[in-house]
Amino acid sequence: MSETLPPEPLDPSDVASLLPRADAVHLEAVLPMDWVETITPQSALADVMADNGTLLRALLMLDDSRVPADAEQGRNDAIQHLERRIDLLLIMASTALRGMNVMPPERSCVLSARHLLWGSDEVVGVGRRVWARIYLRHRIALPLMLPGQIVEEVAEGDVLWHRMAIESLDDALQGDLERFIFRHHRRQVARQRAAG
Repeated sequence: MSETLPPEPLDPSDVASLLPRADAVHLEAVLPMDWVETITPQSALADVMADNGTLLRALLMLDDSRVPADAEQGRNDAIQHLERRIDLLLIMASTALRGMNVMPPERSCVLSARHLLWGSDEVVGVGRRVWARIYLRHRIALPLMLPGQIVEEVAEGDVLWHRMAIESLDDALQGDLERFIFRHHRRQVARQRAAG
């Protein structure tokens, strides 16, 4: 069921209004981002999801070095903390060795646990299934790869806003994504309060 859009033109700073109300907790940022039709070969799918998990856990750990990701689950294991850093470095090194392409263009993005919204100047197509590649940190050349289906496209001036419903992720990866988004949402709210 499609969400009702506000009658007035969308302000890019308020584009999060395109997300369902259940996605109130979200991350808004300008990030390098693009999309691909599919992951090839299909056998690489498990590796992509494992890389996603490692990336999110490492980013959670790096965001707040005083609270390792495992501490949130009741564990504080220095060896696992170190292993995650090594895993991330190995993935980044192997990505570089595979001849990773230049970073994609930066786009306004809104990421929630269930949807991704981004602006571009090209039509993707409602109903189309794609893999969104989002570089959550400019200095870490490893993207978060999210599968999903385009459920809405809304034009605002020269920008076409795409809303993608993220397909089901395994529980651990979904939990890491939700924690990552929650931390950044909390920081964004705190910055807005401090500025206002």
